[in-house]
Amino acid sequence: MVEMESSFREFVKVVFEKQTYMNILYLLFSFPLGTAYFIFLVTGLSLGFGLLIIWIGIPVLVLLFLSWWEIASFERQMAIWLLGIDILPMSLKPVGEKSILGRIVSRIKSPVTWKSLLFLLVKFPLGIFSLVTMAFLSVLTLWLIMNPVVYILGNSPAGTFQEALLLSISGIFVGIASLHVLNLLASLSGAFAKKMLGSS
Repeated sequence: MVEMESSFREFVKVVFEKQTYMNILYLLFSFPLGTAYFIFLVTGLSLGFGLLIIWIGIPVLVLLFLSWWEIASFERQMAIWLLGIDILPMSLKPVGEKSILGRIVSRIKSPVTWKSLLFLLVKFPLGIFSLVTMAFLSVLTLWLIMNPVVYILGNSPAGTFQEALLLSISGIFVGIASLHVLNLLASLSGAFAKKMLGSS
């Protein structure tokens, strides 16, 4: 009995934890940011390589190269703030005293540069998956909780009003379980960010 009460408290506790809502905020940002990154990078890479024949592509690619490092730095900081995880600095070597060319060469040699590019590109499909998952769980939870109203309107699968009430109560548990699912999704996103955006 004590174990059941303890398990129930652990199950419900997620509703009252601040980190749960910070995780949801991070997942909400994933889709618009991932879309923006994908459009920016694909457009920039296409334009840069397309214009290489007339040399204009070189500065375009250099600017893009420097830009995605800064974007990845922002993503790293956002993961630290919202997900509460520790991520190593993107560069373990000081670059403040180097020239612009020296910084570019240093970043070209850094594995984080290429891992961060992959991270930014992959964030687009991850953002779509996060959005679809959140939308599905939210709609399912709301539909179950509102089932008595749906029953009154004549659109509920429940045969009686009591069954509709039971569905409504089950919706509360589905909603809590959904928060656990979203926490897991945010945890996986955080682990991916930690792997891709920090120096090893």
